[in-house]
Amino acid sequence: MKRIILSVMTLAACCTGCMQTKDLSHQDMVFVEGGDFIMGTTSKVIDSLANQYGFPKDFISSEFPPHKVSISSFYIDKFEVKNVDFKEFIDKKPMWQKENLPDSLDNGNYLKHWENNSYPNGEEMFPVINVNWYAAVEYCKCKNKRLPTEAEWEYVARNRGEFREYPWSNEQPDSSKANFMNLVGNAIEVGSYPPNELGVYDLAGNVWEYTLDRWSSDYYLKSPETNPVNGKKYFEGVEFFKIKSRRVIRGGSWGGAAINLRTRFRDSHPPEGSGNHVGFRCVKDIATSNNK
Repeated sequence: MKRIILSVMTLAACCTGCMQTKDLSHQDMVFVEGGDFIMGTTSKVIDSLANQYGFPKDFISSEFPPHKVSISSFYIDKFEVKNVDFKEFIDKKPMWQKENLPDSLDNGNYLKHWENNSYPNGEEMFPVINVNWYAAVEYCKCKNKRLPTEAEWEYVARNRGEFREYPWSNEQPDSSKANFMNLVGNAIEVGSYPPNELGVYDLAGNVWEYTLDRWSSDYYLKSPETNPVNGKKYFEGVEFFKIKSRRVIRGGSWGGAAINLRTRFRDSHPPEGSGNHVGFRCVKDIATSNNK
């Protein structure tokens, strides 16, 4: 089959109007009531965590300083986006099929484990992996949703901002709580472990999750108090595809250590960085919902 690669300009034009997709149901979504919480970690606790987990202090220093954050109510996907969901997306939007994706938007791993634009047999309920941040943003947009901000993601993982190290409690992770530390060796079916108290699954382990935010190790020093996001919430046109700044990822993965699964742990990833350890889920603003 001849490979036809769309230009970034053509891709941007093809994606115009994705926000009009009429998929406004809340099936497989959880309502999250907004509120205030303290995001971040004190320097004293960072020192303690570094000793506890045996990692350099710099590994977690971007969690400093603690700061008040106010979050508006929203909906969030119960599960990480699944292969079956993403196949429906690329079938409707063939510009996101791997043979059409511009090389400038990916590291070469995009859907590399798929054949004939379909996921491996039996993996329809696995989280989609080997996808880049651009595709994640566009998938959510075409569902009339968006990626969560870093603050929204943490607010959910901490059960609306409660102080807890992990989505379940302060108890250390083990094989009954999350897919991590190569216990399985790869991502597995979503919802294989118990959800947090809000009913959201796989917030720790399985795959890292993209957020909207541009990565900055010192963002907490200048973060606004209300609905913070380092960058934009919505993206349109060619300028979106020119973004090359690393993006915040959260939650750890099937190969990650216990420290990566912490609700406050921050890491970054290049937007073109498709890999078998990174996926995503979407959120929906209340204002874009038919069921207010």
